[in-house]
Amino acid sequence: MKRSFSLATVFILLCFAALGGSIDPQVCEAKQEIRMEILFMNHGPMQPTIRDLKSLIARYSGKVKADWFDYDQQSGKAFMQRKGITAHIPLIIYINGAHSFNAGGKEITFVGFPTGSGPYQFQGKWTIQDLDRVLGSVAPR
Repeated sequence: MKRSFSLATVFILLCFAALGGSIDPQVCEAKQEIRMEILFMNHGPMQPTIRDLKSLIARYSGKVKADWFDYDQQSGKAFMQRKGITAHIPLIIYINGAHSFNAGGKEITFVGFPTGSGPYQFQGKWTIQDLDRVLGSVAPR
């Protein structure tokens, strides 16, 4: 009979062995950095939002790694192709591979300008505070 172990099981066993057979949950707690991928249009109307995003991400220093992809550059075009994005999108934010979350009973999709900023037709239904709430819920402690 073939056995398979999950990565979590292997991790716990390695921690157990490294600690001489006693497990301290805080020592073995996985501290995983949050990965953000941000596709953005580097145009004038987006600049205040980019500043707000950079300020928010800086507050999560050491917990968040943000990769920025400029919509008009080759890296942005390659990112869009990888993600299957074909629409004219001024901003989309992925957190650990997802761009939609449930925060406080509210379904949030991080697409477009935050509510109340940028051209009305490109505003999403999210705020910087919503993004902060989601990051706070997934950030390692």
